[in-house]
Amino acid sequence: MAKIKQTWLAVALCALGWQTAAQADVYDDMRLRWQNRTGSVAALPPDDPDLLMQQAAQADAPDHYVTLKSSAGMGLPAGQLWSDLPLDKVSANLTSTVERLQSIADAYADPRSPYYHQAEVMQRLQAGLDAFIAARYTATATAFDNWWDWQIGTPQGLNKLMLSTYAALTPARIAAVCAAIDRYVPDPTRRTAANGSVTTLPETGANLLDKAFVVVMRGIVGKNGDKIRAGRDAIPAALPEVSSGDGFYADGSFIQHTYVPYIGGYGSVLINDIARLYYVLAGSSWPIDGTPLYNNPYHWAINSYAPFIYNGALMDNQRGRSISRWAATDHVAGRSTIMALAELTQSLSAADARELKSLIKGWVQRDSSFGSSYFTPVAGNGNKLQTVSTLDLALVKAILNDGSIVARPEPEETRIFASADRAVQRRDGYAYAVALFSPRISAFEYGNGENLRGWWTGIGMTQLYNADLGQYGGSYWATVDPLRLAGTTTDRSGSGTPGGFKKYPNARNLVGGAELNRQFATLAMDFAMSGVTGTTLSGKKAWFLFGDRIVALGTGISSSDNVEIETIVENRRLTGAGENVLTVNDASKPVTAGWRESMAATRWAHLAGNTASGSDTGYVFPASPVVNGLRESRSGSWSQINTGGPATVQTERYLTLALSHGSNPSAASYSYIVLPNRSVAATAAFASANPVTVVENSLAASAVQDSEQGLTGVVFWADASKTVTIAGQSYLSSDKKAVVTLQQQGTDVQLAVADPTQSNTGQIRLELYRSATTLQACDPAITVLQRSPTIKLAVNVNGSAGKSFACHFSIKKPALTPLR
Repeated sequence: MAKIKQTWLAVALCALGWQTAAQADVYDDMRLRWQNRTGSVAALPPDDPDLLMQQAAQADAPDHYVTLKSSAGMGLPAGQLWSDLPLDKVSANLTSTVERLQSIADAYADPRSPYYHQAEVMQRLQAGLDAFIAARYTATATAFDNWWDWQIGTPQGLNKLMLSTYAALTPARIAAVCAAIDRYVPDPTRRTAANGSVTTLPETGANLLDKAFVVVMRGIVGKNGDKIRAGRDAIPAALPEVSSGDGFYADGSFIQHTYVPYIGGYGSVLINDIARLYYVLAGSSWPIDGTPLYNNPYHWAINSYAPFIYNGALMDNQRGRSISRWAATDHVAGRSTIMALAELTQSLSAADARELKSLIKGWVQRDSSFGSSYFTPVAGNGNKLQTVSTLDLALVKAILNDGSIVARPEPEETRIFASADRAVQRRDGYAYAVALFSPRISAFEYGNGENLRGWWTGIGMTQLYNADLGQYGGSYWATVDPLRLAGTTTDRSGSGTPGGFKKYPNARNLVGGAELNRQFATLAMDFAMSGVTGTTLSGKKAWFLFGDRIVALGTGISSSDNVEIETIVENRRLTGAGENVLTVNDASKPVTAGWRESMAATRWAHLAGNTASGSDTGYVFPASPVVNGLRESRSGSWSQINTGGPATVQTERYLTLALSHGSNPSAASYSYIVLPNRSVAATAAFASANPVTVVENSLAASAVQDSEQGLTGVVFWADASKTVTIAGQSYLSSDKKAVVTLQQQGTDVQLAVADPTQSNTGQIRLELYRSATTLQACDPAITVLQRSPTIKLAVNVNGSAGKSFACHFSIKKPALTPLR
C-alpha cells in the first residue's frame, strides 16, 4: 500500500511539473513520504468549509514576491533580499528571510496562485536563495545575535524550502545549502560557537530535538546517511525521566532553561518535534521505533500535557515568557499543542492512539474560543494569519468524525508538580492553577525582549479557568496590572528591564505540598522577594485544595520598605461593558468604572462571571476583614511587555478584591475561601454554614479543617517539634518541616505527607493522635512505628523530590473532633 501511495505521488508531482529522480533511493523514499504526509489520513473534500477558510487566509497573506522583485537594484547589501530585513545585526531577520522565500515557493506550487509554475518566479526564488547562502548564511560566516536563528530557525526553514523545491534544485545548490547548515549545526547534541566550532554545552529538551530534526531533514535532502543517523541518535537522550535540569520528571513536570516550567512553550515544540521525527524515520533505514523508552511521549501526553490543558487552553503558568506574545494566547498555544499531539497519534499503538484521540476530541469540542469554527485562522505576527495545516486539519477532523471515539470530559483530579512548583485542581466546570517559585524554580523568565513585566507570575499567582474561555485571552496580559495578580501577596515591586534568561529564585526553600489520592491537596510556599525584586517582603502562604472550595491562608507577612503590602484575592477581567455585578454581604456594589471602596466586616462576596453560566465566583472571608474593591479600566499595549509586540493601545476592564496589610507589617496574616462557579445564594449559604475552620495560622503551623468532607490540611513551617490542636485536643504533630493532607470518613483515615523543602535527607516523624485498629496500606517510604495509643510514622524523604507518600488506616474513633 505504501509503495502504491508513493507511485501515485510521483505521478501526481510529475503532472504538476515537478520532476522526480529516475530511480528513487532510500533518501527519496523518505523525502516523498514526508511530502505526502497528508496522504496518511483521509483527504478532506475540496468544498470542506474549514479547508476553504484556510486557503482563503493563505491567499490573503502578504505578497513577498512583489517586494523581492522591487528590491533588485536598490543598492541593498549582498544577500539582503528585502529592504525591511537587514541581515547584519538582527539574527531573526535571517529566519524571516527564509520564511518569505518559502511563501514564494508555496505560491509557485499553488494552482490557485497567479505565480503557479511561473518560470520567472522560480528563477527569482533560486537567485535569492543563492545570494542568501553566498553572502549571509554562509559556510564560513560568523554567527551573531541569537544562536537559535543560526542553529534552529534558519536551518529548519532552509530544509523546508529545499524539500518543497527539490526538483528545481541543482546538486551544487543543495550542496551549498547543506554546507551552510553543517557550519552551524555540525552536531545536534552540542551548542555551536559563533565561529562554527562545537562547544561542550549540551543541548537538552526541545532544543535538542529541534536540532535533531534539522540534521535528519538535512541528511534526507543532502542524501547523507551519517547525518540522518546523527539526528536519530540524538533523540534517545530526550526520552528518559530526569531528576535535575531540562526534561520530564517523574511527577509529570517539564522544565526548560534549567529552572522554568515550560510544557506550554518549549514543551509544545518538543512534542511537535517528536511527532515529526517518529513519522519521518518510521520504516526507514534508520528506524527509531525499537529505541528503549520509545513510548514515553505517550506518557508525557497523559501525565504532563493533559493536566495543563483545560477546554483547549494551555495554562499560562506553563508558558514562560510566551504569555507576552500577542499572537499566542492560551487557546492558540493549546491548539498548537493539540495539533502536535494529533500528529503523535500516528506513531502510537492503536490503544494508546485511541486514548489520546479521546482527549483531543473532548478538548476540541469544548473549545469555542475561536468563534464559528475551531479551525478559524487567528492573528499572527505582522499581517500574516496563523492557519491550521492541511494535515492537522484532516487529522483532527478525522478524530471528530469518528463515532467510535468517545470525547473524554475534563478529569476531576488534583495534582502537585513538585519539580515545577505548580499545582492544579480540576473539578466539574473549572480548573484552579497555582504557580509558585523556589530555590529550584525561577519566579519568571525574561529574554529576547519578551515578558518585561512577568515579575509576579510565579509568586503565588492563581488562575481560575471555567466557562469564561476568553478570560486570559485577548489583551489580558497587555492590560492586567502585572504587580497585583490574583493570589499574590505583593508590594508592587518590579520595574526596569529584567535580566535576560536570569534565574529569579526564592530565598526560602519550603515550597511544595501533599496530594491525597489525586483528589485533595495542601500546598505551601514560604517566600522572600530578595532574589527577585530585591525588596524585604517575605511571608508564608498556603492553599488547601479541598474540591469545590479552595482555602487560602497567609501568615508571617513582613516588610520594612515603607510601602503598602496587599494580598490580591481576585483580579478578574470583566465583560466589555465591565458591568459584572459584585455582591458583598447581600448588597450590590456600583458597576461604574473607577468605583473604589474599603468594605468593612466582609463575610462574603460574589462576582458575576462573563458568561450566562459557569463563570461566577464566590469568596468567603472567615475573619470578616476589610476588603478593598476596585473596578477599573486599564489600558496598555503588547509592546510594553514584549518589544516585538504591536504598540496599539488596548483597553480592558477589571475588578480586584484585595486585603491590605498596611505599611511595614510584621507577621501579618489573612484567610479567604474561593468558591468556583457558585451563585450568589450558594455563596451566602456557604458563608452562613461554613464547614471550614482555620485551626491555626501561625509562624509554626497553618492548618485548616473541613468538617463536611472530613478533610484536614496542615503545613508545619519549622524544623521543630510542633503539635496542632483541635478544640483543645492534640491532633497532629511533626518534628520537621512538612505538609500533610488527611481525610477521615467514619473510622477510615487516609493521610498523605511530603517534604516541601526537597532538602531533608532523613525522615519526617509524624504523630496522629488516633488509635489504629488496622493498617490498610502504606507507601514503602513510611514506617509505622506504632498504631496505638497514637499512630506514629517515620517517613523517609531522602531524595523524594517533594513526592507525596500515603498511608491508610482504620481507627477506633469514628469521627473528627467536633469544632462547633
